[in-house]
Amino acid sequence: MQLFIDPANKQYSKCLVLVGGSGDTPENLKPLITSLLTKITDSAICTFSFSTHSESESLLDLQSRELEEVFSELTTKYDFKEINIFTTSMGAYATTYLLSNNKYSDIIKHVIFYDPADYYISAKFAGSNDVTWSGTDLYRPNKEVVSNRLKLINSQTKISVVHLTLRNYSKSGYIDKKFVDRGIDHEGGYPRLNKQMVKHFYHCIPDINRGEYIKETGVPHAILRDGEITANLDKVTSTVSSLLLL
Repeated sequence: MQLFIDPANKQYSKCLVLVGGSGDTPENLKPLITSLLTKITDSAICTFSFSTHSESESLLDLQSRELEEVFSELTTKYDFKEINIFTTSMGAYATTYLLSNNKYSDIIKHVIFYDPADYYISAKFAGSNDVTWSGTDLYRPNKEVVSNRLKLINSQTKISVVHLTLRNYSKSGYIDKKFVDRGIDHEGGYPRLNKQMVKHFYHCIPDINRGEYIKETGVPHAILRDGEITANLDKVTSTVSSLLLL
């Protein structure tokens, strides 16, 4: 697993790990890293690439092991005393497994679930296209979902959840075809991810670990693709930097 640490020429005792969603890479996360570093000046930022396919097992289970490898390297090769996590969308699965195993509970101080996506735990279902609940779906899972594993946390880690409430989605997909127009809020539309699903992540957090629950307006789920990218980055950076001060 190759890690990318920014800035590469400085040493910090703190690190913010970006655990991205489907297809996120250090390269396409670079604008977010650049923006975050303008506000978060006491931490390095770590990025990496998850595997994007698996022929022999659930992709999400594979990604969970990969995140374990990332933290193994961060805690052995690097001298970080405190690690925070920003995770979005599909990255919530691996992050939840990492937290619920409690292996790195002493070093992980704050986790921000930014519009997290829930999935069935069963390897038969995890990673399938039909198990993440969109804003138009009824969130009523009939099997164990990964968000429930947050109840297993035994640490002092603070966990906050952000739901993106921008309504740019419908039962037939995105309302607007052009990426730039997907930053428009449509009355009668739906957020990209189901609001009950995102709130369930927050409800599963033990009381001692529960941070903030924020409804973020004006930011589309695909923050680096849809709407006004610069405005998205400004708002994400402001929210993340404020939450890390808790």
